Formats: sequence, C-alpha cells, structure tokens
Amino acid sequence: MYKIIISAVLFFSFFAISANAQMRMTHQDRVKQYQERLKLNDTQTAKVDSILTTSENEMKNLNIEDRDQRRAEMMKIREKVNIEIEKILTAEQKEEFTKMNKERMNRPNRPQQNNENK
Repeated sequence: MYKIIISAVLFFSFFAISANAQMRMTHQDRVKQYQERLKLNDTQTAKVDSILTTSENEMKNLNIEDRDQRRAEMMKIREKVNIEIEKILTAEQKEEFTKMNKERMNRPNRPQQNNENK
C-alpha cells in the first residue's frame, strides 16, 4: 500500500515539475514571441534581445532573502523593461504590447499581487 502511495506522490510531483518547466520560456523563445507578436524589425528585435538580457542578469544578481522585497525589486526591473521596450515601438506595436502585458497579468496560476496601479 505504501509503495502505491509513494509511487503516486512521485508521479504527480514529476508531472507538476515537468508542467512548470514547460510553462517557462527560454530567452530565445521570449525574444521570438516579441518579434512575432509585435512584428518587430531586425533593429527592434536586437534591442529587445539586449533589454531582456540585461533584465535577466539583473534578476539573477538580486541577493535579497526577503521574498516580498525580492518580488518588489523584480517588479521594478520588469517595469523598467516595459518602459525600455515601449521606447522602441511604434504606436500600433505599443497597443499590442499593452495587450500582451494584460494577458500576462491575467494568466491562470499567476500569483496574485497587491498592485494599486491596476
């Protein structure tokens, strides 16, 4: 009986880890998503790639133990990324970028955050 329970727990744990890993996008996938969805030209794509690389490095280098403080710093970085990306977009692209961000904020299984700017 215990073997069945342990097997079931391990199976579902592996399934949950696999599903979570599939939801995370690689850097290249993220750049490609921006390129395709926003219809970026080559110059814009290179700039988005650079912006995302910089932000990913900033997030990796955050040495904050407190979870809430770390989340706040990550949100600041994300906001900075949005501002930098918006600077290189056309008006039409900005509209689609806004839609993308709203979709990201409303994704299922996304942790709810106290954000007064919503």
